Parts: sequence; structure tokens; C-alpha cells
Amino acid sequence: SGINAEYGEFEMKLFCFLLTLLLAAPVTVSELKILSVPHGNPGPPPCALTCSGVVKYNQTDNTWAVCYKKASRKVDLTKCGFVSTPIVTASLSGPEWALCPSVQIMGSSATVFNVRTVEDATPLQMTLGKCDVYWSANGFNC
Repeated sequence: SGINAEYGEFEMKLFCFLLTLLLAAPVTVSELKILSVPHGNPGPPPCALTCSGVVKYNQTDNTWAVCYKKASRKVDLTKCGFVSTPIVTASLSGPEWALCPSVQIMGSSATVFNVRTVEDATPLQMTLGKCDVYWSANGFNC
């Protein structure tokens, strides 16, 4: 019985030691610095946010359209919660055999941006090439 009490006391001391060690350990904080934004001044640093996603070639909402002989597609940023226009980058990616063209960002806001192919392309080419839009946006949510 005395051995069990000593063992229980040892477990409690070990638990307290490990808990103290965990609480005292430095916390690694990921920091995002946004130095400038497309419109206006950057927001407060704690509100900096990165939001990213992939719009699949066969998604039925905001499908590929034609704009001046270029393929164009709207990308919804609503779920990101930006309060101003973020910095957006985008590219197309498809299977190894696909020839997905370069894109440029057109008409961005806090809730949406459009990609448009740099070269002439059709929505059918984007769909047959299985060209997905990979995007990333950095902005502020407060």
C-alpha cells in the first residue's frame, strides 16, 4: 500500500512537471506581414489573413465565360471575410498533357475577383483541358 501511494505521488509530480514545462514553453506564432494593398492603407497586423483555394474546372457555379476572345472566370472570396480588396495571385493547372494558359487578375474586390486568360481561349478549351484555378489572397478581415 505504501508503494502504491509513493507511485501515485510520483505520477502526480511528473504530471505537474510536464504541465509546467508545456505552459512555460515558448509559443510559435505565425506572422503575416502585408506591406501594401491595392486600395488604401493596410489594416492592423492582427487582422492580416491569407485565404486560398482551387476552383475546379467542372464546378458549376461561376463557370468559364468568354470575354474579348479570352476565357474568363469569377472566383468568390465571400467566405474569406475580407473587409477590403486583398492582394490576389492565381494560376491555372491541369493534367500533364493539358496546355492551360497563363491568366491575369481582372476586377478584384473584397468579395470576388476574375481571372482572364492572357491568350485567346474558349470555355470549352478550359473544360477539356481540365484547367483548375489555383488562387491565394492576402488581406485583412478587420
